[in-house]
Amino acid sequence: MAKNFLINGDKKNSLSPFDRGLAFGDGAFRTFLVENNKPKQWNAHYRKLAKDLKSIDIPSPSDKLLLSDIQKLFPEKGIFIAKIIVTRGESTSGYDFKKEIKPTRILLKIDYDKEKYALFKEGVHLTTTKIRASDTSHAGIKHLNRLENVLARKGLANKFFDAIMLDANDNICDCARSSLFIRYGKNLFTSSNKRYGIHGVTKKIIEKNIKKLNLTMNYSPLKLDQLKEADEVIVTNSIFGALPVLSFKNIKWNKVKLANLINKLINESH
Repeated sequence: MAKNFLINGDKKNSLSPFDRGLAFGDGAFRTFLVENNKPKQWNAHYRKLAKDLKSIDIPSPSDKLLLSDIQKLFPEKGIFIAKIIVTRGESTSGYDFKKEIKPTRILLKIDYDKEKYALFKEGVHLTTTKIRASDTSHAGIKHLNRLENVLARKGLANKFFDAIMLDANDNICDCARSSLFIRYGKNLFTSSNKRYGIHGVTKKIIEKNIKKLNLTMNYSPLKLDQLKEADEVIVTNSIFGALPVLSFKNIKWNKVKLANLINKLINESH
């Protein structure tokens, strides 16, 4: 069976047990779709990866090098999920590392379940989690330390697509694996991700095109009990786009217009 990954551009390579990504979560990653050998929203994803790596002082692989890896691993036909991971590299000296350390780059190819995502487009259901979103100086970065997200989704019942995470003050953050948007009239509320969560590519697309949606972006904190007054709720990420939320506990919605408009914006973005 062919390997569905490359390490430093080669299927024959293996990952060292001394890699800092494994030992300390010392790195960053991006997840996105590749369709017919072409990565979707590539420029935005590469800029985000390079920015995140720079913020933690890891040199970013070049755009050309990562595109070359994608060309090697992904077939010319079909749609797949791609995940790029860049770690600081190998070291054996605990938290410290040498100046000349070389980053490790990993590319994964993951099957895309069209039927599953087609069902999601019809609407999803949310719940909450006891796991709190951590207040961190590296908020907004898609670094490899995602333990709280893993624990937030641990044991999640199949009927729930995702879990809403709260901060220490019971303010709504994003969900464990997706961004959360809540519409009240012409105001679209979401987390700014200045202290919690990940500020991803899809959220940036929505922010950039907020006037096209005839809405105003609002980052004011909200509480869970305020959801009952919402006109529309959606979740987003780079794999499934925008999905309408049908329910949260005993609160229900039946609108899909905003999710459809955002998916159109995403499809038009490059």
